[in-house]
Amino acid sequence: MLNRIIDWSVANRLLVVLSLLVAVGAAVVLIPRLNLDAFPDVTNVQVQINTEAQGLAAEEVEQLITYPIEAVMYALPDVQEVRSISKTGLSVITVVFNEGTDIYFARQLVFERLQEAREQIPDGVGSPEMGPNTSGLGQVYQYILRSENPDKHDAIALRSLNDWVVKLLLLPLDGITDVLSYGGEVRQYQVQVDPSKQLSYGISIAEIAEAIENNNRNAGGWYLDRGAEQLVIRGVGWVRAGEEGLHDISNIPLRDEDGVVVRVADIAQVAFSGEIRQGAVTMTRRTAEGRPEPLGEVVAGIILKRLGANTKATIDAVKTRLPAIQRALPDGVTLEPFYDQADLVEQAVETVSRALTEAFILIVVVLLLFLLNIRATVLVLISVPLSVGLALTAMSYGGLSANLMSLGGLAIAIGMMVDGSVVMMENIFKHLSHPDTSHEQSAKERVSQDDSDPYNASHDRHGIPLRIQVAAREVGRPVFYAVMIIIVVFTPLFALQGVEGKLFQPMAISIVLAMLTSLVVALVVMPALATYTFHRPIKHHNSPVFLPL
Repeated sequence: MLNRIIDWSVANRLLVVLSLLVAVGAAVVLIPRLNLDAFPDVTNVQVQINTEAQGLAAEEVEQLITYPIEAVMYALPDVQEVRSISKTGLSVITVVFNEGTDIYFARQLVFERLQEAREQIPDGVGSPEMGPNTSGLGQVYQYILRSENPDKHDAIALRSLNDWVVKLLLLPLDGITDVLSYGGEVRQYQVQVDPSKQLSYGISIAEIAEAIENNNRNAGGWYLDRGAEQLVIRGVGWVRAGEEGLHDISNIPLRDEDGVVVRVADIAQVAFSGEIRQGAVTMTRRTAEGRPEPLGEVVAGIILKRLGANTKATIDAVKTRLPAIQRALPDGVTLEPFYDQADLVEQAVETVSRALTEAFILIVVVLLLFLLNIRATVLVLISVPLSVGLALTAMSYGGLSANLMSLGGLAIAIGMMVDGSVVMMENIFKHLSHPDTSHEQSAKERVSQDDSDPYNASHDRHGIPLRIQVAAREVGRPVFYAVMIIIVVFTPLFALQGVEGKLFQPMAISIVLAMLTSLVVALVVMPALATYTFHRPIKHHNSPVFLPL
C-alpha cells in the first residue's frame, strides 16, 4: 500500500503540486480564522442562575428561592449535578450538564424551567436570572477608570460612566457577553425621611413609596381625530433625569391636610447618593523611579468573553474601540487596562515561532554540512512549514482552539515532524549521488515491472524519477512505522477525562495532526517535489570530517 502511494505521487507529480497549492490556499484562508486562546478551557458545561433578594437572610434565601429553583432543575435531561450557594441577599445556583451538551441547548432548557420556578417564588422576593454565557477563563480583559480630579468626578460619577458609557460601547463588540463593574458607588435618587416630620404628619414609609411609584408613570391616550389629522394623546408623568428629577420627586403630593398639600419635600430631603456598598477598589502602582504611587479609589471593569469566541479577536476588537471610549469620557477621566490575556496568546505563538526558527537553523546546519546540497536542504526546510500549516488548517477546519497546550504540542512535535522528510531526502540524495549498484538495479527492475508505474529507464536519460521512486520505496515503510509509533505513544492522553482530559487532549490532538501531516509530506510531497528539483545525478561530495585535536 505504501509503495502504491509513493508510486502514485511520483507518477502524478503535477497533480501533487497542484493539490499542494490548493492546500496552501486553504491554509491562507482558514488559519487566520483559528481561535487563539491563552489556555484550554477546562470549565464543564454549566449554566448559572443568580437571584438578588435584598434584605433576606441566608435561611430565607434558601427556603424561598434556592430550593424551588433546584427542585425543577433536577428533572432536566443530561444534568450531571446541581449545586447552590445561599448567602444573605443572594442565591447562586449552578446546573452542570454532561460533557458534549451544546451550551445554547442547555441554556434553553434552563430558561424554560426557570419560568416554572418563578411561579413558586413569592412576589417581591427576587427575580432569578441566568448568568452570562461565559466560562472560568472568560475574563479576558480588565481595566480601571480613574479621575485626575476626584472632587469633580467622584466614585459615584466613575461608576456611572462605566455602567452607562463604557459598558454600552463595549457590549456590541463580537465575542463579548458582559462587562462587570467593581468599585465605586451606584448612583441613586434617595428620599431621606425626617422621622420627626413623618410622625407629625402621620405618614408611613409605605405611603411615601407608593406615592412616588404612582407619580412616576406615563400614560397613553391613543389618538384624537382632528379633521384629516390624528393627534397622539399621552400623559407624561415620568420623573426627569438629573437635577430636574430631584425637583420632580420633591413636588410629589403625599396627602391633603386641611386643604394644604403635603409634598415629599415637606417631610424628606431628596438628593443623589450611593447605594449601600459592600466593597471598594483601590490601586497603587510603581513609578519609573520605583516609588509606590497610590491612585486612590478607582472603578474596575472586567470584560467577559462569550463561550467559544476567539480570545485574540475579541481583545483586538476591544483595543480598537478604546480610542472612541476615551473620547466619550469627560476630561480628566482615563481608562487604563491592567490585564490583557492577549499577552499570553502572543507568548504561546512566539514559543512556536522560536521553535520553528531553531528547527530551521538546525536543519540547515545538519543538511548543509553532511549532504552539501542546497536543493536537498531547501526541500526539507519546506516540509516544516508545510506540516505545521496543514496541522493548523486541520485544527481551524475542525473548530479546535490554538492555545498554550496545543501550540506547545506543535513546538514539541517540530523536531519529530522533520524526521520523515530528512530520512526520505537523505535516501533520495544517496541514490542520486552514487552509481547504480546491483541491489538498486534489481529494485528498478521490480518497479519497472509494476504496471501501475509509468516510469522506466527509457523515460529519462538518467532515470532520475525511477531512482527517486526506488529510494522512496526503500524508506517508506520505516518512516511510516516511526510516525505511527510516535502517535501511539500519545494515544493514552485521549483516554483522560474531566479537567485532565480538557487540559492535555489539545496537546495530543495537535501532535497527532502534526505527525500525520508530516507523514503525508514525507511520503507524497517530498518524492514529487524531488522529481522537479533534481534532473540529473548529483556529484558526490565527501562530508567534512571533524577530528579531535
